[in-house]
Amino acid sequence: MAELVVPQHGVLTTRTERIWLGEDGIIRAVIHPGLETSLADAQENVRGFASVAGGVKRRALIDMRAHASSATREAREYYAGPENAKVVTAVALLVRSSISRMMGNFFLGLNKTIFPLRLFAEPEPALEWLRGLERGEGG
Repeated sequence: MAELVVPQHGVLTTRTERIWLGEDGIIRAVIHPGLETSLADAQENVRGFASVAGGVKRRALIDMRAHASSATREAREYYAGPENAKVVTAVALLVRSSISRMMGNFFLGLNKTIFPLRLFAEPEPALEWLRGLERGEGG
């Protein structure tokens, strides 16, 4: 499993995530393990994304692979909704296993996003997909 390397500087830390802007203009976030994300956490994380994005809507890569926690229904709805869509143009979620992917796809079916969102096992295919969107290569 390829890890996302968290830089030494420029990382915003919330209660549930570490968030930074990659050199390629893609936001990265790593979820802290073992915590439940509440609505207040989701709001704080979206504000964090907006902060590191510098007022520009950007693509995002979120690493959930180490996370043995969950998000409340309200948090999932907030992430899927218009406030997050003001900040992100697309999201790639990194998940640990095929079971996580199945569960994630089920939850995505319940919480339709208004921006492209896909699940991946490794960072490189996720980043390739996000970069392809920037180049206008499908969704």
